[in-house]
Amino acid sequence: MTDELTPEQAALAAELALGVLEGEERAEALRLSLANPAFAAQVVEWQQRLDPLSEAFEEVPAPNLWAAIDARLDDNPNTAEVGKLRLWQGAAALSGAIAASLAAIMLFGPITLREDAALPAAASPAPVVIAQLAGGDGTLLAASIGPESQYLDIRAVTLPETDLTPELWVIPGDGVPRSLGLIARSGTTQVTLPENLRPLVVDGAILAVSLESPQGAPHAAPSATPIATGKISAI
Repeated sequence: MTDELTPEQAALAAELALGVLEGEERAEALRLSLANPAFAAQVVEWQQRLDPLSEAFEEVPAPNLWAAIDARLDDNPNTAEVGKLRLWQGAAALSGAIAASLAAIMLFGPITLREDAALPAAASPAPVVIAQLAGGDGTLLAASIGPESQYLDIRAVTLPETDLTPELWVIPGDGVPRSLGLIARSGTTQVTLPENLRPLVVDGAILAVSLESPQGAPHAAPSATPIATGKISAI
């Protein structure tokens, strides 16, 4: 059924099911639901898929990540990049279960359910490892991690206008950002993860994007506060 929809329509159906559309975008989606049976069916399928998520998770306080970073920096007062790392403090905004679901929608498109099929009660699908990176002024990116963390796909949904280039970082438990390389300003970029960094790109780590000069990339440390951050989650 999804073959009858364009990628934009498929994403719109998912966003309508999540309730994130407003104004003219929501009106357009509702009109499409009335005019296009395939679109309406896709909205229903996403609602059935997403409804259990709101019941499966409880809100928990975010870990005190930046206090740990402060402690590490205080223990190493001569670290060359301390000044740059301090710029990152307070910038991380961790995504919850619904945000992670939206990241999956933006990357993978809708999930097709057979009309005559029922989900097995004891099914244990492999977890999907994703992250939504959000920041001020509507900055938004979505990422998924490939099998065994060999690669990462990241889609730039909304980025600020600038002459600089987005650079992707992973921030593991030690609080030190490691560059994963430059990414495109639009569309999806597939990033091949260096073997030594793959163990860091795991559930609970943070992905971040900063704006950098393309010269000298990948850089040793970010030069400015990140424009978007998000927690890696396995769902």
